[in-house]
Amino acid sequence: MKTTEKTACRIIIDVLTRSGVKDVVISPGSRNTPLILAADAEESLRKHVVIDERAAAFYALGLCEISRRPVALICTSGSAPLNYAPALSEAYYRGVPLIALTADRSFEWIDQDDSQTIRQFRCLENVVKRSYDIPEKECATKDFCWFVNRTVNDAVIEAVRAVPGPVHINVQLREPLGKTGDFQQVEERIISEVGAAQKLDDSIIKILADTLADKRVLLIAGFMEPDHKLQSAVSRFASLPNVAVMAETLSNLYLEPECYSIDKVLSTLSASEKMTLRPDIIITLGGALVSRLLKEYLRGLGDSEDRPEHWSIGHHRTTVDCLRLLTKRIEIEPGYLLRKLYNNLSRRPFKSSYNSLWHQYRTRAKESAETFISAGDWSELKIFHQIFKALPDGINLQLSNGTPVRYNQLLASTPYHSTHCNRGVSGIDGCTSTAVGASRATERPTILITGDMSFTYDLSALTIKEVPDSFKIILINNSGGGIFRFIKSTSELDSREKYFSVAPGIDVESISRGVGYKYLRAHDEESLTTSLRQLFRITDGPAILEVMAPGNESGEILKAFMKREEK
Repeated sequence: MKTTEKTACRIIIDVLTRSGVKDVVISPGSRNTPLILAADAEESLRKHVVIDERAAAFYALGLCEISRRPVALICTSGSAPLNYAPALSEAYYRGVPLIALTADRSFEWIDQDDSQTIRQFRCLENVVKRSYDIPEKECATKDFCWFVNRTVNDAVIEAVRAVPGPVHINVQLREPLGKTGDFQQVEERIISEVGAAQKLDDSIIKILADTLADKRVLLIAGFMEPDHKLQSAVSRFASLPNVAVMAETLSNLYLEPECYSIDKVLSTLSASEKMTLRPDIIITLGGALVSRLLKEYLRGLGDSEDRPEHWSIGHHRTTVDCLRLLTKRIEIEPGYLLRKLYNNLSRRPFKSSYNSLWHQYRTRAKESAETFISAGDWSELKIFHQIFKALPDGINLQLSNGTPVRYNQLLASTPYHSTHCNRGVSGIDGCTSTAVGASRATERPTILITGDMSFTYDLSALTIKEVPDSFKIILINNSGGGIFRFIKSTSELDSREKYFSVAPGIDVESISRGVGYKYLRAHDEESLTTSLRQLFRITDGPAILEVMAPGNESGEILKAFMKREEK
């Protein structure tokens, strides 16, 4: 099969393919023609074409977060690479190994007012682990080929090693760009990184276990990818009488339902009850927390004389002290340490019943929540409660930022196959593109729950052609950003609806039918029940269910819910 004459591009694609890259997301352009031709000639690569570079990068993010393999991106020169920045920043803070290949003019044309020339090398430096630059060479000498091979190998290793993340390979290309030929296939040298799993000396494990033995331990799990070994380790550790667990739904851990009732229980606690439940040691694993209530509660404990210790477990790129209580940063695989601690502690007698104490308050909060929601009017609270109860088992759930991820945190009690949200930097851009990409990486149904602002922000995602029939969107149309009607900083502003909530006012039905999505609509409990059943039965194409929610009333009802048992 004919391929590009550009030796560097052939080497790049061959190294990526032989290093385990299975998917490449391509955005059309001129300068990136050689990279596209090289990718097209590689039959083992799955090629995905997404016109909008911003949507393309989020699409790749979704592919990568589900497949858990590096995904490559190819774009042209000029402003195109800059459109990768939002998704790459999300990937950086989520630890997702994207490999961005950006075509560039050769160095002599930079800053010479030539079309589509910017200073591309390192233009994404603040949102990638490392930037690489491959110059154009008229003659592909042995040394040049060795340089390209070494550079791409290093980029792949950097993307997946330790704390994974995105990398940027900038490729300078001179014209002619579309020249092809029959070139002998050469299997490029692959460099692998081999390292032993980090372990702790048994004496250190014993010291840590001794510290925990007579203490009240609160284990908190933020966003993580599904991990069966970690799941088992957390479950065992959580069975200890002196351990209580708060797992966010994005942790992808499968624990007792009460472990997810973080906001549900914290919103009911009086100041004295919060002190009664005060932990001695907080152990955190995973990424950033969604729950504002949890962060405020734990940060508030730092003001007391007997402030708790905070142990952060896992590999991090820097010291993270979000709770302002950090005392130990333990750089080790969390499952390994929790297994070791459990084995040491399970043979000891316990005085503390910290687990049971939390259970009492969680039971009260659950009963209170069910009573409030059942008796309440039609609102976002009732809508999300109904949706989360109706979602099928075994799905991949995608959530947009803003209202959906917070209601999931508040109301969901049963984890699905996996739950994902762009919480690396928590932006509303690219949520739909990410979900579409995620749907392409699995045979399981993927359901995106989004709001009308996030949906409008990423309309180009609906033009992506490779959408599985099992992909579904549940769109909560609350006439703008519902979160702004609840949070303190904006909820009482006279200009709230003009500048913050801002109803997009789009015709979702027309858009849905225009891009080939089936369309359903719900406006009350009965129609939502019926529409959800219909949505999950659709097997011959993607579909959108638009649920109409009263915006202002929903904000007031949520405020009342969060204050329902304040003392």
